[in-house]
Amino acid sequence: MVYKKYVELPRVHLYLIEEGFTLFVAKDKIDLGIEDAKEVDEVSYEMVKGKPFVTLIDVRDVRSNMTHEAREYFATNKKITDIRKAQAIVVNSLHTKILAEFYIKFNKPTNPVKIFRDYNEAEEWLREIRSEWY
Repeated sequence: MVYKKYVELPRVHLYLIEEGFTLFVAKDKIDLGIEDAKEVDEVSYEMVKGKPFVTLIDVRDVRSNMTHEAREYFATNKKITDIRKAQAIVVNSLHTKILAEFYIKFNKPTNPVKIFRDYNEAEEWLREIRSEWY
């Protein structure tokens, strides 16, 4: 697949799949902290040029963790939450499913967030949401 933009950060890969659609792929065996979360959001904002977007978060085959501060930042950073319209989290293990559920239940992101086991279903759900404004 050809991406419009790709940035490798120390703990994640970020892709601009197409206008208004980003992909976040976590690296394995990392601990994502608050500084990482800030960097991810800054790069994401630059990728979408401050315009509305949806993001697909791929954490399949990942045995990593995220600090409470990082989860809270992702859920409440107004600069991003004002333009991020939805998040789809793709999981394939109990560990990542529990982390995703924890994020939704306790950090309460302001945009819709759904957990999927199937990548294509997640992508389709995001495309439906994106089609509402794009």
